[in-house]
Amino acid sequence: MEQKKCLIAGLPDAGKSTYLGALWYVINNDVQKDAMALKVSPNNPPENTEQLVTLSGRWLKVEDMDRTSTDVPSNISFNLIPKDGGEDFTLEVPDFRGESIRQIITMNQPKEFDEWCERADTMLYLMSDVAPDRFADDIVTDDDEMEGIETKTTDKVPEFDVKHISAAAQNMLILRYLASKKRYKKVVICLTAWDNVMKTFADITPEEYVREESPALYNLIKYYYPEVVFFGLSAQGAEYEYEVIDGDDGQKQKRVTEACKKRLREATRKGERAFVVVNKDKSPDITLPIAELLR
Repeated sequence: MEQKKCLIAGLPDAGKSTYLGALWYVINNDVQKDAMALKVSPNNPPENTEQLVTLSGRWLKVEDMDRTSTDVPSNISFNLIPKDGGEDFTLEVPDFRGESIRQIITMNQPKEFDEWCERADTMLYLMSDVAPDRFADDIVTDDDEMEGIETKTTDKVPEFDVKHISAAAQNMLILRYLASKKRYKKVVICLTAWDNVMKTFADITPEEYVREESPALYNLIKYYYPEVVFFGLSAQGAEYEYEVIDGDDGQKQKRVTEACKKRLREATRKGERAFVVVNKDKSPDITLPIAELLR
């Protein structure tokens, strides 16, 4: 059986866990699973599916993903087969947390991550925020508006925190580093929470969106990964709506509203919840980004 190693990477909250949960559910249960580019192989069923079952369960129940901060990876294997036939293949994916990947910026990533990068054949990179920060001198104001405003100065240099860097800049640093570790046979970038993007940009391709919103990030991606393919991805199907309740411990807690759960569960039942967009084509087949890696 052919074995493909795919590095799935992205910053914390980029949506990797949600995608894996949605993917595992739809390729096993979705009403449209037989029309998807990839399906679960009937031969050699995977052995280490516990994490996938947990993630898909939370996705199905419309619950936030609850991930630990542990940096020790536990590899996940998919045994898949192309819809149109062909040989089975094993797609092995490392379960690195987004925080481990962000540590690349401070050169403090787990050594296992670098080892995996060197062994991987392809890369699926997820990002949810591409807009660069705005600086004070980017904001045009009238001189009159600035009168009376005191500028505060301090001799104390604030402590550096990588989380204060814009997500676009963090992604640029990480993608440049990954390119230095390995020349991947294929690279796919998924822009997650695409349902939110579509509210503002109704007629834009994922590639056009990155180019317009963050030219520096786009140019870096095209320089290091010239054959990259961009996808828009909505694994949740829609932004969750929350309400605040009193928890058992007396503390305020937030939870997804019942109306939101009902709406997304109905979309799940119809096979219309999660979707991808490539160019301007929308599809419920969220296996397409992985299928693209196998071309």
